[in-house]
Amino acid sequence: MRHVSSDERIARYLDRVCRQLLWPPYRARVRRELTDHILSRVEYLTQERGVPLDEALDTALQSLGDPDELGRSLRQARFPLSYLFCLLLTCIVWAGIAACAVYLLLYLLP
Repeated sequence: MRHVSSDERIARYLDRVCRQLLWPPYRARVRRELTDHILSRVEYLTQERGVPLDEALDTALQSLGDPDELGRSLRQARFPLSYLFCLLLTCIVWAGIAACAVYLLLYLLP
């Protein structure tokens, strides 16, 4: 069986998290932040606690939880349905105001 490096394990975990995120700039930011978090946690566990690297990486990844669930949670936190509904409603209201203004300008003013 082929040994998977720490970098590959982190990349696979992040790929699964980011698969759930739809907006590329947000996906890139989440990937950077999670990478920093994982590496910081691994460094702390190996240097401060004397935990072997593989075990430290396991602990760091397990502390974040299931990558698919984490990705869905991050997507919902970034774009909750109530936010999207309010945004859509705001756009409709502004479109109505603009339509009224155009109507007034074209048909009621001499």
